[in-house]
Amino acid sequence: MSLDYLKITNEAGQPVRLSLYGRIGGSFWDDIDVDSVRDALAFIEPDRAIDITLNSEGGSVFTAMAIYSLLANHKGKITVTVAGLAASAATLITSVPNAKVIMPVGAMMLIHPVRMQVAAPQTAEELMDAASNLEKIRESMVDVYQTKTGMAREAIAALMSKESFLTASDAVGMGFADDMDFTQQVTNTFDGTVAVVNGLTVSNCIPQLAPEGFFKAEKSADKKGVQMDINTFRAEHPEIVDEIRREAVAEGVARERARIQAIEEIAVAGHEALVNDAKFVNGITAEALAVEILKAEREANGKRLEAHLKDAKELDGIKPEGNNGIDPKGEKNAENEAIIAAAKRGFERA
Repeated sequence: MSLDYLKITNEAGQPVRLSLYGRIGGSFWDDIDVDSVRDALAFIEPDRAIDITLNSEGGSVFTAMAIYSLLANHKGKITVTVAGLAASAATLITSVPNAKVIMPVGAMMLIHPVRMQVAAPQTAEELMDAASNLEKIRESMVDVYQTKTGMAREAIAALMSKESFLTASDAVGMGFADDMDFTQQVTNTFDGTVAVVNGLTVSNCIPQLAPEGFFKAEKSADKKGVQMDINTFRAEHPEIVDEIRREAVAEGVARERARIQAIEEIAVAGHEALVNDAKFVNGITAEALAVEILKAEREANGKRLEAHLKDAKELDGIKPEGNNGIDPKGEKNAENEAIIAAAKRGFERA
């Protein structure tokens, strides 16, 4: 399973946000598997509120039933927003008894007959067993739908006997959803080769079954030379925009930490002002700061040299004196005269 299709955001004081996008199953080709959902729920407090965003064309009934059971056993409040399409097995997830289901304008549900994919030739006995199993699965799904909606089993069976697309208004009216969201508008497009439901690429069979108006027709030729502005991209691909924003913030934080650390490693005493400006004012790199420090050092050294030269120039013309101004020759003569005087006094006493 790709982590791009199952995301969980757990922030203190806020409901846990769980995004489920893509096909439901357990194979390599599927996007949502029960083990990943179980692992995600394992780290959530039993009574914690969960906000689920769902956009899925369905898939395995058994996997969807398992996810249904996991959510049904959660004690906290659950809100499910259908961000485009809840089709086939995905409607089991929206039918969790303790969940409030919200559908934006343009979102739809698809309820249809239970089918089994046959990959090999089947005997008559195998086909009869398969039919019996399909009937049991259908009855289980009717039980789930009836618990959610309160509709009669016959009415539910009639919906499941054909491809029944439900608009947001239809779903609320029948009890499959609880509220409509008029602040959001789901955009679905199909250019003849690629079907996209609110940013999620789905099977081409979906447009073939969908009612008129669900998909906005697009022609590939019309896309040539067309420039998409940021507001359009943000509206059509909100999950991609959010992912880009999160990655950009994380990358920016990492780069800023590395920049600050590099600056601290080259910080030199006496240049605290330059270091502080580099960290919090001008936002320069450690390399640029190193250049600024070298320039400052060179300027300071130039000023010190200039001061030394000035001091040396002021000493020009001054005659140096030894022994603090005493003439060594005169000092020696005085010493000799003292010796002679002492000897003379000795002779005179004799």
